[in-house]
Amino acid sequence: MSPRMDQEFYRRNGMADMKDENGTSKSLSAAARRSFFRRRLKHKRSGSKDGKDLMALDNISTDSLPIPEDGMSLMYQRVQKVDCSSPRPVLILGPLAEACKDLLVTEAPANFCRCLPEIMKASQQAIERGVKDCVFIDYKRRSGHFDVTTVASIKEIIEKDCHCLLDIAPYAIERLHSVHIYPIVIFIRYKNAKQIKEQKDPLYLRDKLSQKHSKEQFEAAQKIEQEYSRFFTGVVRGGSVSSISTQITTIVEHEQNKVLWIPEGAP
Repeated sequence: MSPRMDQEFYRRNGMADMKDENGTSKSLSAAARRSFFRRRLKHKRSGSKDGKDLMALDNISTDSLPIPEDGMSLMYQRVQKVDCSSPRPVLILGPLAEACKDLLVTEAPANFCRCLPEIMKASQQAIERGVKDCVFIDYKRRSGHFDVTTVASIKEIIEKDCHCLLDIAPYAIERLHSVHIYPIVIFIRYKNAKQIKEQKDPLYLRDKLSQKHSKEQFEAAQKIEQEYSRFFTGVVRGGSVSSISTQITTIVEHEQNKVLWIPEGAP
């Protein structure tokens, strides 16, 4: 677009903001700005130089132009490519996650392996120091000991060319990133607690789900999604254990074959 057109465009139409009847300044929405481009392109003669400039602009879909709603300039973030030739660990979050992991390791043992926690008898201080030193990723206090997920145990499974099924809390994801381990995080989303309670599987859900347990799982999942959705690689629709596991396998295969990019400077 020529400088003259550019000036005229901003002078007459106020791309940045407009004033209402009371003189109050308000921003144009992205939809309104795109609509203006369409009208401008439609009525401009294509034979003129300016018209040709606009015709060239028309070759770019205005629906895909990155115009933020607040009219502010976009911020671009530098990224770096990460080599993920080895199988990436998988963290499954949400209702019936344990049943899905049982199915995956049983029916696809060559592809999936559980990362069993190590039993450690140590002080709370020693365990927390291990987390701080990036030796431990997560831990659970038990009666008289701790169940600890270590970096070494995760890497051991990865070296076996197998996807490591993690048993860690979502807040530990950033600890994995700090040691250059980038898991595929999959969230299971059910519509409501009733849908969870209705699920049955003779092999992987031997105990009937109570209404109370179903409600607790659903509410816990809502909280996880609210607080940690930024880490989700994919979301699967809640249903039978078999259906969920099929969706998980598809996502894992797809993500494993993708190029992984992370923010530049990130661990």
